[in-house]
Amino acid sequence: MIRALVSVLACLLMATGASGQNVRLKIQSAWSKNMPVLGETIRNFESRLNAMEGHGIRLRVYDANKLVPTLQIMDAVSSGKVDAGFAFPGYWMGKIPAAAVFGAIPFGPEAPEYLAWLHEGGGLALWEEIYAKLGVVPIPCGVIQPEASGWFREPIESPDDLRGLKIRYAGLGGKTLEKLGASITMLAAGDIFLSLERGVLDATEYSMPAVDRPLGFYKVAKHYYFPGWHQPSSIMELMVNAKTWTKLSDAQQAAVRTACDASTLWSMTRGLAVQGEALAFFEREGVTIHTWSPEMMASFKSAADEVMKEASAADPDFKRAWESLQAFQAQYQPWASIATPED
Repeated sequence: MIRALVSVLACLLMATGASGQNVRLKIQSAWSKNMPVLGETIRNFESRLNAMEGHGIRLRVYDANKLVPTLQIMDAVSSGKVDAGFAFPGYWMGKIPAAAVFGAIPFGPEAPEYLAWLHEGGGLALWEEIYAKLGVVPIPCGVIQPEASGWFREPIESPDDLRGLKIRYAGLGGKTLEKLGASITMLAAGDIFLSLERGVLDATEYSMPAVDRPLGFYKVAKHYYFPGWHQPSSIMELMVNAKTWTKLSDAQQAAVRTACDASTLWSMTRGLAVQGEALAFFEREGVTIHTWSPEMMASFKSAADEVMKEASAADPDFKRAWESLQAFQAQYQPWASIATPED
């Protein structure tokens, strides 16, 4: 069905003058092409765009760290050093606090609701406005379903057990754990395992089980926690240098957005389909699968509420984005509460 939809849209683009000038775009990905779901999504985008004839865009996607380090992708796109990047908005929280709202929210919306806010509730327009200050155009280009909450060397039985732990966590989830006394660091994927193995880290989160598997965390930390309260869903972004974007014709821009829409749907389904086997593998490797106790979940929620309140007070753009999402959720919730049967 996805292929048919993309083919129809591609034909429409061609019929409305999609040719434009020939353009070559260099895209720096935050992930290697072989990384399940995350790395696969940008390759999926590439193949879908290439399947649309007539737009004149040619891509070259670079694996993680080939042109610039992962955590420098935003700066590279903003400066024009690279044409575009593919990453997670939460990585830029230190530079653009509001970016985190467009990436993942602790105890936030699941993927369909998140995408509805972005595309139909004004979220994307705010995102574009905020990134415009850095000369960058953001495009939702993938979505990760609920993540795992993390890998721990020792079991966590109470909030006190988090105090002093050295943990790799991204985005607002990391800020939440800091509230509970943990020491948080932000590392790219390739740097995590050695830090965990050498004891520089006591724990780490990264993504969902199928993504975590090739990173090898299970070899060192045998306690794997769920649910991923910090990232119930996570948006992936294609960010394009604004000057590069304006050089594309309207039809070329539409082709890019169409391929991203298709890849978002693909990543949503792919992300759900490959988790069961990964969990079974971890259990065979001696990993203990835990679910957080009600006490722990209440502690996470209380700390997350404080983080959102403080971040809103500190940054006007964060406040606008967070209030927009909350207003959308308030309007959405009455319907959501009666729309589907309870388990």
